[in-house]
Amino acid sequence: MNKRIILLYSFMLCFIYVPEKVCASVYLQDRSEAAWVFFTDKKGVDFDPYSFFDQKAIERRLRHGICLYDTLDVPVRDEYVQELSRFVDSVGVVSRWFNAAFVHVPSQNLSQIKELGFVRDVRPAALRKTPVLADAETDAGSLLADADTSLLHAQVSHMNGHYFHKNNINGKGIRIAVFDAGFRGVNTHPAFRHLTRDGRIIATYDFHRNREHVFTASVHGTMVLSSLAGVIDGVPLGLATGAEFLLARTEIRREPLAEEQYWLAAVEWADQLGADIINSSLGYVYHRYFPEEMDGQTSLVAQAARIATRKGILIVNAAGNQGNNNQWRIVVTPADVDSVLTVGALDFNSMLRASYSSVGPAADGTMKPNVSALGQVVAANRRSLGKPQGTSFASPLVAGFAACLWQMNPSWSNMQVFQAIERSASLYPYYDYAHGYGIPQACYFFDDYPGIQMPTFDIVRENKHISINMRIRVRQEANDETAALKEKQYLYYQIRNEDGSIARYFVIDLEGITTMKLPKDDFQPGQYLWVHYNGFTSSMKITDP
Repeated sequence: MNKRIILLYSFMLCFIYVPEKVCASVYLQDRSEAAWVFFTDKKGVDFDPYSFFDQKAIERRLRHGICLYDTLDVPVRDEYVQELSRFVDSVGVVSRWFNAAFVHVPSQNLSQIKELGFVRDVRPAALRKTPVLADAETDAGSLLADADTSLLHAQVSHMNGHYFHKNNINGKGIRIAVFDAGFRGVNTHPAFRHLTRDGRIIATYDFHRNREHVFTASVHGTMVLSSLAGVIDGVPLGLATGAEFLLARTEIRREPLAEEQYWLAAVEWADQLGADIINSSLGYVYHRYFPEEMDGQTSLVAQAARIATRKGILIVNAAGNQGNNNQWRIVVTPADVDSVLTVGALDFNSMLRASYSSVGPAADGTMKPNVSALGQVVAANRRSLGKPQGTSFASPLVAGFAACLWQMNPSWSNMQVFQAIERSASLYPYYDYAHGYGIPQACYFFDDYPGIQMPTFDIVRENKHISINMRIRVRQEANDETAALKEKQYLYYQIRNEDGSIARYFVIDLEGITTMKLPKDDFQPGQYLWVHYNGFTSSMKITDP
């Protein structure tokens, strides 16, 4: 009897005590990793662009002089994917642009996959999502009667959007893809009735669940779409109320790690279906990366954004909400790409950078953000209206602006639209890393735009100072729609290095101030002083030792 007890006790110990090193070994053997597997070639794959692409995608390519038989668009060899599936737990997105597949693979199989003759490279793929959306949303009431009318009015008027409206410009004929976390209630909310009634939601896809239904999960995309094209009781919430839309669910907010595979799949899908503009109120960063690696080159979403731009798509991306994060601060990817129109957020009360809005430059020195817009809006939520804030909502306001501008100039390329938006902005040619070139202005594109007729200040050298002397304040004619936004008068100034980089920049509230004196000790020889006030910009090179 004692022997039986001893044997049973020994048997139990086998399950209770396992050496630490053995535990680690067992864990590593069973671990599954997310990775991208890149293939060597696409030999022998048939490709007919006329059957593969939507007609609008073909028209966009032809308008931009792009070859319809680009090898990037050729599908991945199916036999490569089939052979790869023998070594992995699952195959996710298969990217034709990168000739790659996203997989979950047991750690012990990685070395075997790297040795396959058709595999060019294997890269880890886990990303930590950096939210671009606001931390919280406040409810504004049931519908328009209870909305914050001053904020609602400003959504259009701060960009002089009434110029578009009175000329019947609303983005008609422009196809916009929206990438987001879900579009809960879009199919039933009255703010989108004109889109559903006219069949202008052309296609939808949930890249996480592999289905077309996207009207679930999150209201964030609903609020973003309303800032592009919502209409309540005849009042527009955005500028692109006449555009067509592709809605892609790319984000799974409950997951601590999010893969970029859905964004990559969505951008190829949007390209195939003829998107002219992509609004991406999203941002990513590898959990093992650092801010200095936000260089517009490193992440796969940055590389995909570059490809999409080369194919004639204008990508409008939120700058990110990391402005208060001293360990991060700079714009997130793919907002770090030079050819992506990156949008920062403005505080409604001051019309200056909202404290949360990420700043530039990108890690490679690229000037970011490009422009700015209101970061708080009146937006449709699941059933009513709310007042969310974040660069998520500045981005669609500018994307709607771009759609209207492109409707006015259908022969323009995507980069011509990009550059025209920068030139129209309220601070141009002045630029800083907080506001970009300022707020895009629709009036710039119409014949009755008054412009600035005379300098609004003088820069004067003195013995120990450089003085900025304000002239009699020159205000442009402001109609009732924009007068409230022109009450504050700010002076923007900065010190630039000889290479064009900005050493320091400032914004001064000029209330009661007519002259500013800047000590010459603030400058190094060869630096420049740049000043902007009330629509006028001037600069001076500091040459004194």
